Amino acid sequence: MSYKKTILNNGITILSEHVEHVRSISIGVWINAGSRDEAVHNRGIAHFLEHMLFKGTESRSKTDIANFLESLGGSVNAFTSKEYTCIYARCLEEYLEQGIDLISDLLLHSTFPDDELQKEKEVVIDEINDIQDTPGDLIFDYFYENLFPDNSLGYPIVGYKEEVTHFEKSTCISFISEHYRPDRFIISVSGYIDHQKLVRFVEKYFNFERQTLAASKRILSAPTSIKKYKNVYTKNANHQSHVCIGTRTFPYTDKDRYILLTLNAILSGGMSSRLFQNIREKHGISYDIGSFADFFHDTGCIGVYAATNPKNSRKSIELIRKEIQAFLDKPAKELELERTKALLKSSILIGLESTSARMNRLAKQYIYNNEICPIDWVIAQIEKITPEDIQRVSQRIFEKEKFVTTILKASGKELG
Repeated sequence: MSYKKTILNNGITILSEHVEHVRSISIGVWINAGSRDEAVHNRGIAHFLEHMLFKGTESRSKTDIANFLESLGGSVNAFTSKEYTCIYARCLEEYLEQGIDLISDLLLHSTFPDDELQKEKEVVIDEINDIQDTPGDLIFDYFYENLFPDNSLGYPIVGYKEEVTHFEKSTCISFISEHYRPDRFIISVSGYIDHQKLVRFVEKYFNFERQTLAASKRILSAPTSIKKYKNVYTKNANHQSHVCIGTRTFPYTDKDRYILLTLNAILSGGMSSRLFQNIREKHGISYDIGSFADFFHDTGCIGVYAATNPKNSRKSIELIRKEIQAFLDKPAKELELERTKALLKSSILIGLESTSARMNRLAKQYIYNNEICPIDWVIAQIEKITPEDIQRVSQRIFEKEKFVTTILKASGKELG
């Protein structure tokens, strides 16, 4: 994988990867600002702002925005995470300029009309309600709140109704002024792309006002020391208990990152994984069970989620803890590790068949590493992992007193 990079005088970083065998492009404009950059008074503003960018600019109505790329056979959308926001588009390579034009217009010239702002508050509150009615989603918000208490990493990305209700145009403008500065922008494009043409279009359309050109130092508050939590929340109209058990790990740039990803795949990477075989297949107490690993600038986490009959909640927790303890007690079996590494490598390589996945990889690698690691290097890191590496990293991160257990139990049901 080869890529090209240009940093403009205003601080914008442009990354591109030419893929010869396709005729489309995936464009992503990434901003180093997410829910982690929020304060208590504006929790949810990064996500709300992402919605409002599509509600009208100085030259386009929201209908114009919706029609512009779609009329050319393309599409545009966005998402917000804890540490970044991305506006992205897919289109044929001949419409590169139109894609850059549209995204720049959304990011630099949105007007945040009052009537649209009031309507979108209702839409986001409806989104929050939808999560509240979906225990499999809600449990993760509670889990992160418990894992990162009193810290913006623990805020739900969608925010809270009490804050969203009071958002105004000034709230949006204030967040943009503070965080949407050119040195925080990374423009990543993958597909049948000409890098120099891309640079020309970015220079043409991403014209920031002079007062936004100054670099702004991003300050991320470090999570406080963790305590042991066990929180049980009761929700109505829920026939299952939902359990999330996890602990903090280490940042995206840590040398053990690929070992942890491999450990996570041993836990729940496919039907042959430990959680699937030992909890779903052997004991039959959970249809939906799996593990996850997240990495941030200065920390990370790993966890296991399970949905089960309330009478089996305690048993599911015991079995999950047993699987975690197994990593501490002895190294993984060689055959199991080789199978998992093959699964992980194929997942990475198959993902490269998508220009969207390539665009995402370019941006995220640069956001966290400030460089792009070659695929061959990544595969080599996975191939050299040993059973002893898995055990060593397990012993590094799995400390019993630092696990957070969060349970969302069925209303009126006792935990069995």
